[in-house]
Amino acid sequence: MFRLISNHPANRGRRVRAFADMALWQGYKHLVGKAFNLKVYGDMRFRAYPDSTQVGRFIYFGGLPDYEAMTFMKRYLRPGDGFIDGGANEGIFTLLAAQLVSPQGEVHAFEAHPVYVARLRENVAGNGLRCVSVHDAAVGEDPGMLPFVLRGTGSRIQTAQDVGETHSAQVVRLDEVLPDRSWAMGKLDIEGAEHCALRGAEKLMCRAEPAVWFLELVDPFLARFGSSVAEVRQWMGDHGYDLMQYEPESNRFIPALRDHGTDVFAVSRARAAEIETRLRDAALT
Repeated sequence: MFRLISNHPANRGRRVRAFADMALWQGYKHLVGKAFNLKVYGDMRFRAYPDSTQVGRFIYFGGLPDYEAMTFMKRYLRPGDGFIDGGANEGIFTLLAAQLVSPQGEVHAFEAHPVYVARLRENVAGNGLRCVSVHDAAVGEDPGMLPFVLRGTGSRIQTAQDVGETHSAQVVRLDEVLPDRSWAMGKLDIEGAEHCALRGAEKLMCRAEPAVWFLELVDPFLARFGSSVAEVRQWMGDHGYDLMQYEPESNRFIPALRDHGTDVFAVSRARAAEIETRLRDAALT
């Protein structure tokens, strides 16, 4: 954790403060242990529960836990845009997206575990975000009910190697539940079921919707559902998307190497010019 905090891009020039904030948060949650409203993204509130790992990510990483993705969102998203959040957890991405697309935009957040659904709804309601629709469901390829198990910082579809308390959750296809509109961006962080969710959005993707996906792709996780990073790369390529890395310093995408880490962007070739124009305009403001 110390190395992560020290090397995080959002902590450049504020490492001493980051370590001090870490110590204060650890002391608070063990000695006081009461939930409070944490100020995030400028003027938004995030309900900080002592058992939440999401709070620590805000505190340790300068308010931008996923620096590359969130920096891209701040430069790319516009009022009126549509955003899809698959695996929303307590709403770290949902809140930022809602702030950026404004009340004229639309955010659809999907979360399967009841604890996180309740906290997600609390954060959405606490900020008066009428542009957000919370779906008490997971996203996948085959609609129906599946057992989910709580694992670490989130939940995932139970497979043979999973043990622990489970609950049944609804699985929906994005093609079937999203309104008919344009989507600027989607994010999937669903513990290895990303390829399943993408196959459930195939009709959308054939229309180059959304223009950009932000994906967590981890081979051991994907293998639990019979896929791999290489297979996702090929499948995305066949559907008009290229896997890319975003460089905040140069404000541009570059091709993602085959041994690139877990987080990657999938960029629609058909909408690449639109994306580049937005990034270029953001650099001028």
